[in-house]
Amino acid sequence: MTSIGIDFGTTNSVVAQHAAGSIEVLPIDGPPLAWANLGFDRVLPSVLGVGTAEEATYGWAAKQQADNKLEAVKRLFATEDIVRIGDFEYSVETAAALLFARLKNGAEETGVMFDRAVVTVPANSRGLARLRTKLCAGLAGIEVVALLNEPTAAAMAHSLSANVDQTILVFDWGGGTLDVTVLETVAGVFIERASKGIQRSGGLDLDNLLGSAVQARIPGHEAWTDRQRAAFKLDIEYAKVLLSTQLEATIETPGPGQSFTITRELLESAIRPKIEETRMPIDQCLRDLGIDASGIDQVVLVGGSSKIPAVRTFVSEILGKEPVAGVDPMTAVAQGAATAAAILAGELDADFFVATEHALGTISLNDVGQPHFSVLIGRNHQLPARAAGGYQPVNPGQKTVLVQVIEGDPDVPLDDPDNVVLKEWEVDVDPDQSPQQNAFTISYEYDVDGILHVNVTNDATGDQMLHEDLSFGVSQDKAALVTVAKSVRETIDGGRLAGGTKAAHSDAVASLDSKSRDSIERVRTKIIPFVDDDEAARLEGMCRDLEHAAGQEVDTCRDALDAEARKYAYLL
Repeated sequence: MTSIGIDFGTTNSVVAQHAAGSIEVLPIDGPPLAWANLGFDRVLPSVLGVGTAEEATYGWAAKQQADNKLEAVKRLFATEDIVRIGDFEYSVETAAALLFARLKNGAEETGVMFDRAVVTVPANSRGLARLRTKLCAGLAGIEVVALLNEPTAAAMAHSLSANVDQTILVFDWGGGTLDVTVLETVAGVFIERASKGIQRSGGLDLDNLLGSAVQARIPGHEAWTDRQRAAFKLDIEYAKVLLSTQLEATIETPGPGQSFTITRELLESAIRPKIEETRMPIDQCLRDLGIDASGIDQVVLVGGSSKIPAVRTFVSEILGKEPVAGVDPMTAVAQGAATAAAILAGELDADFFVATEHALGTISLNDVGQPHFSVLIGRNHQLPARAAGGYQPVNPGQKTVLVQVIEGDPDVPLDDPDNVVLKEWEVDVDPDQSPQQNAFTISYEYDVDGILHVNVTNDATGDQMLHEDLSFGVSQDKAALVTVAKSVRETIDGGRLAGGTKAAHSDAVASLDSKSRDSIERVRTKIIPFVDDDEAARLEGMCRDLEHAAGQEVDTCRDALDAEARKYAYLL
């Protein structure tokens, strides 16, 4: 029997199988030789594109295109409905399902057939992103046996054969997210005890910082073409990888015979702020458990960003011990997922339990009439979990109440970026009943996949007022899901990218001149998805200012937006 694990990553994805008592990472794409020699021979870049003949491109082929491609779709799971590739728009579900389908087909091309798998997600992944991951795999013909937190998978890849109980800290810094998780292994059982992460922190952000530092040292970069910028961006990523094993890396820059030598010192200086940020989740996990670094037996580092020597040194100094050897940061998560699949199939005698990284609750008024985070399921709560709370409408005679599902940290202000309202519903109540009779109960059921089921019940009558799974985007429309699944199959079978609609500008954008439309399109599609939330919000605000500008304000707003875009020329 074959048990499959899939690491669906922000920048790279990996498929592994457990068969005949061993784990094998499958070669599902063919990288350029230079990348293959750096350990990328068994990963598929999580990139979807459209070629010159409108054919769908994937992985390394799409990654090397100058344009008409989509990167980091996983980062869009919690925020976006529609993405653009070339001149066409697609649902996020379509794009992600196509990548899952390519992973499945790539494995089958090696002779490994499957339709079930354990799929990994970041430990700090929101409920919406978890549901979307499971949904998109299903649209590609893959039944998700379980969603497994990436750090737990990494720990399983490292410690399954350990014959002593251990407390393991996993530092998982990949292409898009940072997860720090502390687990215990007790008699072959892996139990998550604490987890904290940063949702937008990873190799993409490090590439941006290094690219900006290098670009600032190259005169005339403003005149580069789109193709030259795309080549520069890829070279920056390649140089970053090289600098994990050597002190210098030379890249070719646009212009005949021109090159630039990047030193490890320049890399470390450019990314130092991001490295420093990783201390926070480490410290938080230790505080949550009431231990210090001496309470950690093993440190496991995974994810491509954790290969950088400065990162490894930083984590080692905080925890007072070296990371364990023998773990491949690029493939460990998929290997652990395949291990989990084998456990669930009864092929291995072990077990695992996962926990919540965020608290879950609703927004209600406290005793002084201020909105606050009313917790139903706390952080680090083992899954599955069920909790309920009783509430009343604020005012007598109310006809509806607003039920909001909030996920985050109740110890910070309600409007803190770490707190996210995942979904809200207007629920009808009986205005003729007394406030006491009209009280209702909100219950959450959080399953082992980290997908939330919400129920609201009228306490007086016992009637169910609301019963919904927490879903998002096109997933709410079952008919649309059938259409997505069909377009995915058509794309895989026929080769041409199906299921898109011709991109249309908003009325505000359509009324602008072509230069302004191009500026807005460039920033929204090539910059905003790759910067942190605060910067994304600032740039989006500038796009909207240009959309609604008139007269001479148009030139002023466009010049300001273009000036900001030039700071990210290596992304364009």
